[in-house]
Amino acid sequence: MINVYETLMSQYANSPVLLKMIEGLNECIDPSKNIDDFYRIVWNVHTAKGFGLDLWGRIVGINRNIGTSSPEAEAFGFKSKKPSFYPFNQRPFSGAGTKFASFKLSDEQYRRLILIKAAANLTLATAPNINKFLKMIFNDRCYFLITGHMTARYVFEFKLSPLERIIVFKLNLLPRPSGVLVEYLESPIGKIFGFSGTGFQPFNQGVFA
Repeated sequence: MINVYETLMSQYANSPVLLKMIEGLNECIDPSKNIDDFYRIVWNVHTAKGFGLDLWGRIVGINRNIGTSSPEAEAFGFKSKKPSFYPFNQRPFSGAGTKFASFKLSDEQYRRLILIKAAANLTLATAPNINKFLKMIFNDRCYFLITGHMTARYVFEFKLSPLERIIVFKLNLLPRPSGVLVEYLESPIGKIFGFSGTGFQPFNQGVFA
């Protein structure tokens, strides 16, 4: 109760014992803290955590556990320019080829996946709507093109992160118009050779797409 004293009859309003009992009882049964916690942890998808996000995942139809090895896992392997692999006694073999590999998304990763899945559920798969969808879920430049009769292409002018690759290629969460053959092009402008004025790079600084 918010205004507990408004519920008292006037003849008891000055009873210290009764007032103390009512105040103590009010503190014990006051639901406002639980309501605030429920809104923050469960109801509001932007602030939900743990169990709350698991409920949202059920609603939109996406699981926290992804049926593939962790894209961020470090593994034993050969020397490379980037420190992608590590020597003996420092990292295990990669689990990427195992049949039953899976990893659990963190709350922030799962929240993003839930929002993407919710938007995909509601998006009418037309080119304008898909481009609005892409603008909402990706921070970098990407777009959807109609390339021919019943063919289309997703173009990413940046390198997809490991989690984004799972979203695009493993989970197939990007909208797909019915009956349309869709292809995907990952084309980071800053690393591709091309003509002046396009944003592509000159000789010896970029590769052919």
